Amino acid sequence: MITEPVDNDFHVTVRWQGPSTVVLALSGELDYDTSGELVGQVEEALTGQPDLRELLLDCRGLELVDSMGLSALLRAHRAATARGVRFRLDHRSTGLERMLTVTGTFEHLTATTPPPSAEAG
Repeated sequence: MITEPVDNDFHVTVRWQGPSTVVLALSGELDYDTSGELVGQVEEALTGQPDLRELLLDCRGLELVDSMGLSALLRAHRAATARGVRFRLDHRSTGLERMLTVTGTFEHLTATTPPPSAEAG
């Protein structure tokens, strides 16, 4: 496990579950100051493993997500789906779900998609 602190408010812990799934556990505040770190970690994960099929963001430790944090989640989703990698937001707080609903992004970021191999068939 690798934990990389951005500052005192945000941490990303990267954990691989075999060669095809990476879990990024997020904790703290995903905001203007920290959103770039999330996007960088996502890009690193997506380019670091050619067999990657699923990117899971574990949000149980998130305390706050502002508009830039939401933008980072949308960018992570876009980067993953562009590479044929399934994107999941797990353990969403009530506050995060409310933000996604109010902004109209809930379905977009939480829709279950078939694995890339099923899409190719």
